[in-house]
Amino acid sequence: MSSKLNEPEMSEPSQERNPQVKFESRDLSSRGVLGFLVALAIAAVLVHVILWGIYKYVVRQAMPPAATQNPIRTSNSEMRQARGDPQVAFPAPRLQADPIADMNQFRAHEEELLNSYGWVDQANGRVRIPIDEAIGIVAKTGLPTRSPAQAPPMGPKQSAP
Repeated sequence: MSSKLNEPEMSEPSQERNPQVKFESRDLSSRGVLGFLVALAIAAVLVHVILWGIYKYVVRQAMPPAATQNPIRTSNSEMRQARGDPQVAFPAPRLQADPIADMNQFRAHEEELLNSYGWVDQANGRVRIPIDEAIGIVAKTGLPTRSPAQAPPMGPKQSAP
């Protein structure tokens, strides 16, 4: 046997076909699928552009073009021109402009009250004395105590100290 008889020739295409297997001519073509995807992308972009336009229209209708006098949305210079100082014109509750200075002022006022003389209730004769002097008086005289006769009666569950 020659080797040429057992080997197929490459120059001729194989002519074998299976008669039971047929090509479905009604299948989708790649051109149709690609066309649908391109049309879908164009439609999506078009819908987004239309919705963006509608949104811009609605926002323009909802917000009046006049300048607002809202202290949160306007600058300090605009507030001064419109209604005066923003710290005074801003509705309550207001934020502290300088909380550290406010706290220092509060502490200075409290220190003045603790270290000075003054009337608490002039009609009833009550006065305020400096804290250091009050501590000295209490140290000399002691705290007031009740006598045993003035003490409230003890119940059965209470015991004497």
